[in-house]
Amino acid sequence: MGSKLIYVDNTSIGSKHEMFNASSLKMFSEIYDDVIFYASRPVKKNTFKILKKKPNNITYKFLPVINAKKRISGYLYAIIAMLTSCFVLIKTNKKDVIFFNYTVLWAFSAQNFLSKILNRKVIFMFHGDLEYLYDSRSPLNSFSKKALYRIKQKKFTPSKGAYFCVLGESIKRNLKKHVSNNFYQKTIFFEHSYIFREHVKDIIINDGIIRIGHLGELRKEKQFINNLFKFSKLLDSLKKIKFYSIGRIYHDKNILKKMGIEIISDSDKRSLSRFEMDKAISMLDYILFLYPKDGYKLRASGALYDAIDSEKPILSLKNDYFNNIFSKYKNIGCLFENENEIVDYLKNIKKQTSSIDYKIIKQKLSPKTVSLGFKKELEKIDFL
Repeated sequence: MGSKLIYVDNTSIGSKHEMFNASSLKMFSEIYDDVIFYASRPVKKNTFKILKKKPNNITYKFLPVINAKKRISGYLYAIIAMLTSCFVLIKTNKKDVIFFNYTVLWAFSAQNFLSKILNRKVIFMFHGDLEYLYDSRSPLNSFSKKALYRIKQKKFTPSKGAYFCVLGESIKRNLKKHVSNNFYQKTIFFEHSYIFREHVKDIIINDGIIRIGHLGELRKEKQFINNLFKFSKLLDSLKKIKFYSIGRIYHDKNILKKMGIEIISDSDKRSLSRFEMDKAISMLDYILFLYPKDGYKLRASGALYDAIDSEKPILSLKNDYFNNIFSKYKNIGCLFENENEIVDYLKNIKKQTSSIDYKIIKQKLSPKTVSLGFKKELEKIDFL
């Protein structure tokens, strides 16, 4: 009998984590003989669209996911996610490996308990919520906060067959001082993979303007928004530069305009499609990241991989996660200590043709290559 993995996506709505979902699913199809993919129908459609050609060893099965737009539907969304998690745990064979691609924190205790009494092999994937292990400015509800608090305690006892997964070696390394030893000793990792485009088209605009864009959601509560405003103000003296924020905007567009930050039309009202994002990025000369230095210790950045996919040079402030990626792929851009250093760099920069070998970088970050490293992790814990 061949090896089987049950891939559970019972939280995604629309384009949420779409590239991670598609690329990690593809990665598991390279490792296991059979992969059962549980997700909603819209997510299935979107995931297979990104994959382009569905691997033959992936079989889809339907799971309901509530599109939470209001507070009451948000509670229903979480309850449905917990119920479908329990359904999968009960339904599957104890020889199979179950991968939850996003761990609903407030349901985590129930999932851990059920996997223990059913003797299941389970991998719980953790994303950005881990940042709130050390960041007091948490928007999480009380149940989720309690779950994070619990994994910090020495008495936390995970199920024998449960392991916890993070996106990258640097994240696992940073995690050690924030969680209990029982949690840390059962933490595994794989690097963020990506399904890259082979051919990237640029929009060439010969008007003497250098276009720089920040990628990702822009929210009032995001720590780096003050960094964006500071940077934009520093650009006042550089008339040859235009500054964009590309992604979903949850902020007053008039304030952004006043600060000299341009946005893509309607991005303050809806999420942009991947096609719209790619088109907007194609007109840029540089991609900018201004995440705070104390951020991205326990989370990965999907937008960083969007930047690599677009084959644009990256200008970024230093932080643990970006330092780690730039150390591996040294020529994808430049890291800086502060916003002033970036502005000084731009004062003397001219448009230039990139000499970066993106083909090699993309090959190293492909699901097939990443799967080779993660396969070794899985063999160590007897999940293969």
